[in-house]
Amino acid sequence: MRGRRGGQVLAGLSAVLCALLVAACSTAVGGSGTFAEGGASGAATPSGSSSGSPASTSPGSSPTSGGSTEGPGRQTLSCTGAKLISPSGAPYCYAIPSGFTDVSSSVTVDTSVGKEKFRTAVAVADRDLIIVTVYELLADTDSISDESLEQELKGVLTSLASQGFTFDSTTPKRTAVDGARAFSYHAREAKNQLQADVSFIFRGKTEVEVNCQWQRRQADITRGCQQVLESLQIKSIK
Repeated sequence: MRGRRGGQVLAGLSAVLCALLVAACSTAVGGSGTFAEGGASGAATPSGSSSGSPASTSPGSSPTSGGSTEGPGRQTLSCTGAKLISPSGAPYCYAIPSGFTDVSSSVTVDTSVGKEKFRTAVAVADRDLIIVTVYELLADTDSISDESLEQELKGVLTSLASQGFTFDSTTPKRTAVDGARAFSYHAREAKNQLQADVSFIFRGKTEVEVNCQWQRRQADITRGCQQVLESLQIKSIK
C-alpha cells in the first residue's frame, strides 16, 4: 500500500478535567488524525458491512450522583481474546474486534488537550476507526459527582461546536464500562461527513476516551465499538 490516509478524529476531549491533567492543557480541543495504511501491526482482514446494535457497555449499575459506588475498582488486568491490545505499563487492555486491524503505531492526532499517556487504535478503513486514549489525572475522580463531571463535559462540547462539531445532545448517556462510570455522546462533523460515538470513562485517576468514528462503515464501527467497550478493562490508579 502507498501514501497516507487521513481520518478526522474528535481528539483531546479530556478538557473536562483539564486542570487535573499531569501535563499542561492547551486551548484547542479538536484535531485531525491519520494513519499510514501500510503501518498497521495487525493482520486482520477488514470485514464487510454487517448489522450491529448501538454501542453498549459491559454490565454494571450506573453509580449514584455522589460519585463512584464501585469500590476500589479493578486492581489487575485479565483481558482474554485471540488478539489483544495491552500496552506495556498501561492501566487498560481490550480485545481487537473481529475484522479490525491494529493501527496503533501509525495513527496520529495533530491537536489535543493535555498529553495522553497511551493511545491505541484499530481500524477497518482510513476514516473508519476506533481510538482509545488514556490520560492520567492528578485528582481521584471517584469522589467527583456525576453531575459535576457532566457539567464540565458540557463546556468541552461548547468549545467543539465552535470548531464545526455538532452533538445530538449535550446530555450524555450514563452507563458503566468495566464497572467504571462512562458518559457517552454522539458527534457529527459535516465537512468530512464523519460521525462518532465518544465515551469518557473515569476510574480513580485514570480517564479513558473511546472514540468510535465512521465515514462509510457505520455497521462495522458500531459492532467493533461494542466489542471494545465490552472487553475493555481499566485498572485503578489511586
